[in-house]
Amino acid sequence: MALIQHFDYTKLNWTIAVKAAGLAVAILCLGLIFDLNIALTATLGVVAAGLADSPDFYQHRRQSILLMAGSFSLATLSVTLLFPWPWLFAIGLFSSTYLFMRMPVLGQKYGSISLCSLIIAIYTMLGYSTYDNPWVQPLWLVIGALSYALLSIVVYELHPTGWLDKQLDQVFRQISLYQLTKTRLFQREANITDIQVKLTAQSADIAEQLGVIRHALYVHQQRNKQQVGSIQMDRFFKAQLLHERLSSSHIDYQRLHRVLPRAILADTRAVLVKIARVMGAKNVDPSLEQELIAAVDNIEQARSSMKDMPPRFAYMLKNLKKVIALCFHEQRFPEPEQRFSPFKHISLKQYLSQALDFSHSVNRHALRMATLMLAAYGLIQLSGDEHAYWLMLSCLLVVKPNYHDTKKRVDKRVYGTIVGVALAAAVSYFQLPNLLQVIMIPGLVLVFFLFFHFNYAISVAFITVFVSISLDLQGFPAHEALLVRIIVTLLGALMAMLAMRYLWPDWQHKQSRNIISQLFANITNYQTAIFEQYFNGQIEETTAFRLSRYHAYQSEAELVRHWQYMLAEPSDKQRLSPDLYQLVGLSHHLLSHLSALSTHRTQLQSKQAEQSLANLGQLIQNELQVMHDYLLLKNNQRPQLSRDFDDYSRSINQLLPQLVGSELLIAYQLQLIGKDLKNIRQLLLNGKW
Repeated sequence: MALIQHFDYTKLNWTIAVKAAGLAVAILCLGLIFDLNIALTATLGVVAAGLADSPDFYQHRRQSILLMAGSFSLATLSVTLLFPWPWLFAIGLFSSTYLFMRMPVLGQKYGSISLCSLIIAIYTMLGYSTYDNPWVQPLWLVIGALSYALLSIVVYELHPTGWLDKQLDQVFRQISLYQLTKTRLFQREANITDIQVKLTAQSADIAEQLGVIRHALYVHQQRNKQQVGSIQMDRFFKAQLLHERLSSSHIDYQRLHRVLPRAILADTRAVLVKIARVMGAKNVDPSLEQELIAAVDNIEQARSSMKDMPPRFAYMLKNLKKVIALCFHEQRFPEPEQRFSPFKHISLKQYLSQALDFSHSVNRHALRMATLMLAAYGLIQLSGDEHAYWLMLSCLLVVKPNYHDTKKRVDKRVYGTIVGVALAAAVSYFQLPNLLQVIMIPGLVLVFFLFFHFNYAISVAFITVFVSISLDLQGFPAHEALLVRIIVTLLGALMAMLAMRYLWPDWQHKQSRNIISQLFANITNYQTAIFEQYFNGQIEETTAFRLSRYHAYQSEAELVRHWQYMLAEPSDKQRLSPDLYQLVGLSHHLLSHLSALSTHRTQLQSKQAEQSLANLGQLIQNELQVMHDYLLLKNNQRPQLSRDFDDYSRSINQLLPQLVGSELLIAYQLQLIGKDLKNIRQLLLNGKW
């Protein structure tokens, strides 16, 4: 069931939850003294502002507060003004929903605030009849929201890196989990394919989390432009480096199981488990470093005394020692300007000029939402029930830009509403004193925000109880509203799925070519950056190198999510899913083999080897470019994919005699990369692209 899952309490949104619940306590205490209706209205404003909270909000704080005040005021005042005239209200609802739902193209902050402006508008509809003077409600909704915004800015000033530190802790826990999963590859009876699929998904999770952190670092830099570098930035770069080293692949695990004794397999797995635990821990015993290095040395000694042992296993152990050093020592990244390239934003003029260009998915989503909200409003007018405005809120909160997320939200909202109604009915049945019900509200707000992103069903259940108590305290028959809420939730779920299916849908298969071709382009840039470091003998990471690696892993994560989202779509839209499944695995292998090449980069001893490596690098780039063009161009413009791979094999054979010592790893990895490219090309030739 959606409400039941393993709880990782570190993922709960404590900061927003505590701020919102604490403010609810203060407001409700004043409400008990002065006016409880006003306090409940202001608490709804707090809830809306809490949903709009994001790291971007704290960049240009005055602008953020003015934007929230202006957007929320416009939403609630326009509802109050137009509510008595349904036809004018319908026109305003459609146009404002369309424009607000396009706001994310201006930035994360604008998207969050615009969505919550629509939530404020629906709150205004729900409470329109609560006051004799309807103009009182907009004032207190906005005051409640601004009180949360001001409290948030004060908390942020006291601890500006709190959210960022939490996200960094989370990514290190994810890296630790990835390493723990990888240890299963050293179990004799392990299903290698299943484990590698899970590793690919976990690697995508890490890449996405690094993307979130990078954005937060950019926002932090904009507020501290005189500061070059920070502890948080060093931790971010360290996480990137660990991700690269741990995802690198040196060996064939099937063959390793055949030639490696159980004792060495067990010892290797034990060391990997210990390293994983060190990565996920906040405080570690420094003496563990020497213990782990000694354990790796013992494995290497046992390996060197055996015949027919794959030499690549030695390179894996060498990489492991570097991972151990990273775990126990802080590493500075010597760049004169540790700044990220700015994120792309469009101006307000561009925003308006693109408003009617329906080739953009954001515009189609905005049109879908505006049409759905208008249809919901029409049904509410037909029903004549003021509690039916929850239908609009259900549609607004469950419909997402893609089918996968919408379906997931719909399921959780239905489960959560049913459980919430049952809990609310129990509260109503026992006829609790008003004071006790008021005391419960901050706790309900706390749980709502704690679980909003972690388990939406739990949030829905507790906000349903909150709404029931609020109606009861305001003198409305809560049991009638609860019945209506179940009906409109089910109706909203049906409308959401129909809208995603038939109103300008964005099916994943239409995006496959662009996503895959972009992956090939970013892998090409990463491979080029790796080879340049070999040519320059440069061990330290440059900004250009880090960016190429970052974008390569982000593209892999996007491909994984693309495939996963496709699996949630109707079966007739999944014709590419078998090919995508294979491509996800092959692209992960390619990136892992490139990462291994990167982690052992060094100065080449032979100029001839450097030239041969340059030739191989050019062959890899050409192959990736051809595959990129094959996917991106139309059928009559597509380049031919040759089935011949002899040039690559000959270049490898020419390179081998020119390499000495540890440089042999280069040839080993290039052989694996060549095999990956050949398999990917074959998949493109045989697939339904």
